Amino acid sequence: MSEKESKQILSEILTDGRIIKEGFTGVYFLVEGGKLLTSLEIHTSAGGDPEVFRVWEESQQDKERFS
Repeated sequence: MSEKESKQILSEILTDGRIIKEGFTGVYFLVEGGKLLTSLEIHTSAGGDPEVFRVWEESQQDKERFS
């Protein structure tokens, strides 16, 4: 795959307003300004389980503490 094709695919994936479910954790993200954003509200409004989000959020805080 060429660099141009890769950039085009990434651009399509990171379309503002798109909801993306991360496959490993099951957390939903909103694309805004080419970045992935999430919150309990974004996750649950996309149909996500609040408990899944809370566990993911705690794991992110653990990563920050130990890095």
